[in-house]
Amino acid sequence: MKLLTFLAKRFVAGETAAEAVAAARRVNARGVGAIIDYLGEHQASPDAARAAVSEYLRLIEAIRESGVPASISLKASQMGLLVSPDVCLENLLTVAQHAGRFGIRVWIDMEGSDLTQKTIDVFERLRPRCENAGICLQAALVRTGSDLDKLMRQPLSVRLCKGAYKEPPSIAYTAKRAVDGSYRMLARKLLEAIPRGAYPAFATHDRALIHEILGAAREKGVDPKQFEFEMLYGIENNYLETLAAQGYQGQVYIPYGTDWFPYFMRRLRERKENVYFLVRNLLRM
Repeated sequence: MKLLTFLAKRFVAGETAAEAVAAARRVNARGVGAIIDYLGEHQASPDAARAAVSEYLRLIEAIRESGVPASISLKASQMGLLVSPDVCLENLLTVAQHAGRFGIRVWIDMEGSDLTQKTIDVFERLRPRCENAGICLQAALVRTGSDLDKLMRQPLSVRLCKGAYKEPPSIAYTAKRAVDGSYRMLARKLLEAIPRGAYPAFATHDRALIHEILGAAREKGVDPKQFEFEMLYGIENNYLETLAAQGYQGQVYIPYGTDWFPYFMRRLRERKENVYFLVRNLLRM
């Protein structure tokens, strides 16, 4: 476990909010923004969910006091969705409204497909009261095109990712080519919806997809300030800095906390080069 803890430092900023804010300050100095995520999910009791809320309130205060420009990201199951949608909504309101007082955006991460509809439902109840709230959607899920059409009936901040959860082929695209095709279609749909109030955040490290998005944005005359790219802490951050230097908006997703193991394992499953990184470090020990 000590070895995994050491290797996880590539993807996780530390165990405390102070360490995450320090990491955010470092990426800000390199021309990109930050999204800070307190790791944790599937809280099964009201007390555990309230503890997560308290940590996020401390994080918001740390961001405010530091002056670092950063958003926050969280999971609905972390806020009590498994307890009840009402508990989750109450906790989300507490966090999002406090963040909104300081102009901090709150992203709601997407989890496994068993929670997709429940997460969307609670987001739909949240956003009329919190304009600073956005949601993540996964291109790997077949349903996402329909979800996006419904959500974009109102102004929407949306993070589009490929999806890191293993899902059955009955509900998800499993081949990389199919996932990429879905991502490409959804990205174009989002760019076209910008005049109607969509704010897309393209969360991908795939340079081919990024080049296509940039080409489509230029073709449609989209201002670079009307969308952004997001990448995980420790992965392709130099390329994100290059994009920022070219005038595009970039954000690094910075996780922290003691509950890092599930996140770390998803990163290894998600990208072969992350496994190679792990193996190289094992061989050096």
